Amino acid sequence: MSWFAENPWPLLLILTGTAVVALISGAPKGRSVAVVCLLATAGLYVLESAIVTPGEEVEGQLQTMLDAFRVGNQDAINRCIADESPRLRETAAKGLEMVTLTKDFHIKDLEVHVREDGQTADAHLRANGTLKVNQGDVISRVFTRWQTVWKHVGTEWKLVEVRRLDPVNGQEMGILDAR
Repeated sequence: MSWFAENPWPLLLILTGTAVVALISGAPKGRSVAVVCLLATAGLYVLESAIVTPGEEVEGQLQTMLDAFRVGNQDAINRCIADESPRLRETAAKGLEMVTLTKDFHIKDLEVHVREDGQTADAHLRANGTLKVNQGDVISRVFTRWQTVWKHVGTEWKLVEVRRLDPVNGQEMGILDAR
């Protein structure tokens, strides 16, 4: 069931296309088939909207963390990080001191994979946009790539591990490196 909840669009497009073809064909039962397909499309859309998968929850936490970085809210960032990873909180605080993210800084190409245990997830993403270096008021356009690990704690997903990757070759680099 996870595949259609993660991406229902192929099935929605097939049902809609079938409805259009049934109407155009002029077959005696074409209207009935079209109505059934359109009702199924609407039902599937409502069902998919109601289902929030673990991968979507991780995506939401990533967006919450990015929004907190944009406004410089250390408390909100800390709430996204697991208690077992205090060094990540320190690194985040240092990052907030070093740079300010602009509104155009955004997450791209996000892939979330929930592991077999259902309690751990890996998220690979790119985050691109403009940032301001606080020490010199230098504004730069940056392209970053990240590999993160999330753990389900209570009712929320919490960040437990972060690796920054070189956007070109994928080699690990320091989280706060200037590159």
